[in-house]
Amino acid sequence: MGKHKRYKRVRKNLEYYSMNFGINPPYKLIVDGEFIQQSLRYKVHIKEQIPKLFANTVVPCVTKCTVSSLKRKGSNYSGASIIAKRFERLPCSHGKKVIDEEECLKHIAGDRNESKLLFGAQKVSLRNAIRAVPAAPLVFIRECVPIFEPPAKATQEKFKQELDGKLGLSKEEKKQIEDLKGPVEEQKRRKRKGPKGPNPLSCKKKRKKVQASPKKKKTPQKVRREGEEEVKISERKKEWRKRRRRRGKKKKSADEVTDLPTPGTTQMTKQEVSS
Repeated sequence: MGKHKRYKRVRKNLEYYSMNFGINPPYKLIVDGEFIQQSLRYKVHIKEQIPKLFANTVVPCVTKCTVSSLKRKGSNYSGASIIAKRFERLPCSHGKKVIDEEECLKHIAGDRNESKLLFGAQKVSLRNAIRAVPAAPLVFIRECVPIFEPPAKATQEKFKQELDGKLGLSKEEKKQIEDLKGPVEEQKRRKRKGPKGPNPLSCKKKRKKVQASPKKKKTPQKVRREGEEEVKISERKKEWRKRRRRRGKKKKSADEVTDLPTPGTTQMTKQEVSS
């Protein structure tokens, strides 16, 4: 996810908490020892990067139980204990006695997060416990990126309950509405005069679709008839051709007869030649 989208989601979630649960800036972020250790490992500056993520002032806080737990863990957590001493220290809600860090933060969260704090938790068990508390915003570090979680299921359910309580009706109001519904249903409704449907003049008539008549299949009887007709036509054509040939032969013979010279004419010509 890009930076722009991440910051946009963070602003949206902060608006949700401020509008519905009254968690407003300046924010107080209470962190556990593992959160500080993770920030050291990946070089995340809590006082600089987290206010930049929220685009507002964020005050990191710890309890005396977290400082004492970091001291007990030894030299590996010495840098985290030094950083924890520089943060603002909040009073523990369980009393003066030092207890386990996780139990201390659960005590501070309570059932509703009445102190309106942001929780920076790196332990998985602590994260799950804070998610179960409504109106408890959660921050953790994934590698080198601080992440602000969207509202958990418990927070969303709490918001729905409060919304139903604001907009919902009391029992007395519901009874009054039910009593009023009875006579209203019994009353006969007056029939409305005028055309019920649309104006028939304004409606276009549906055009009937002309279906193309399917081609009829030829029956075997028709096929036979057509075949017989074709045979008759071919026979007629043959006869007509024969007649034409005969007429042609007769014409040729008649022409040959006309071309022959008559006996009288031949003699006259001989005499003319001799003279």
